[in-house]
Amino acid sequence: MSIIGRRDSAFEDDGLTEWKDGRRDRLEGFLYGFRDSLEKNEIGLRFLADIISENEDRARIGHNNIIVLGKLASYAIPIRQILDQMTNPFCQQGTFGMPRVEVHPRGSWVQNNTNACIQSQAGPDVPASDVIASLILGLLSDEELYKDPSQDSFRQSLMYLYGLTKSPISEIIGNQMESRGAILDHSEGEIRIKGTHGFTWHLGFSDPEVKSFSISSSIRDGPKRLHMEDTYNFLSDCKNPHKLVPELSLYPRGLMTEHQEETREILEAEEFFHAHADTELAQILPFLSSVSRHFSPLEATIMAHPLNCGPLSSGEVE
Repeated sequence: MSIIGRRDSAFEDDGLTEWKDGRRDRLEGFLYGFRDSLEKNEIGLRFLADIISENEDRARIGHNNIIVLGKLASYAIPIRQILDQMTNPFCQQGTFGMPRVEVHPRGSWVQNNTNACIQSQAGPDVPASDVIASLILGLLSDEELYKDPSQDSFRQSLMYLYGLTKSPISEIIGNQMESRGAILDHSEGEIRIKGTHGFTWHLGFSDPEVKSFSISSSIRDGPKRLHMEDTYNFLSDCKNPHKLVPELSLYPRGLMTEHQEETREILEAEEFFHAHADTELAQILPFLSSVSRHFSPLEATIMAHPLNCGPLSSGEVE
């Protein structure tokens, strides 16, 4: 055997010895970490049991779901999904993340319920049992959960469930609209928003043939001018007043090309407006054309619009 060969063999033997020397310690470290995770979940289970026991009139274990009676709605959290994820989180057929929560009208259970994906704020070191306990606490305090900017799915599920008619969420939505200078008017079936240049915008929700909102405007208590019959046909986030209200409050000024970038920056700072979200209304040519009939400075924006192929017929939007 060559000298080089003997040196290589010696080097490999030394490396193997070093690797073998540490493997028992590594095994013990792995098992310790595993047991520590199980112990943390055991502590979390006691916390979970205490929450249900202390709120037995509003939280209980049902046959198939954890039942939580909130102030805004009633909720069902699927038990089997939680247990399956706890038993084997690596199962390919399993569902990762927080369980979807069924949302039902307060005090009743219906077949056409909505579903919400509650966003967990827990870090990676928080055991799963603690996360479920926190989920139940959040649903027990659902009024505060609704106000959390990160819980868009939860707000949408309640909006789809109740709409904007009189319901358990009416007061909280009304207060949020008021904080943005808007008025939720149930008698008129609309949300009124003060815009720029004397405009008042009207988001209508009383027409049974309108799936989402109609958008109209008026100036100084004058007659309404319909600009969009149904946001369902034009907007991706068509039923979200928390997005539409701050956006409309900046219009018609914000619709003009020279002000659109500033408008986007203002809206991205809004707590309920998704970062980098597009101002869709400013991209819809029929809407721009309809508004421009009552706001002439917008005409230059329409002429420069990439979809503009000449004058639009008066019946396309209005």
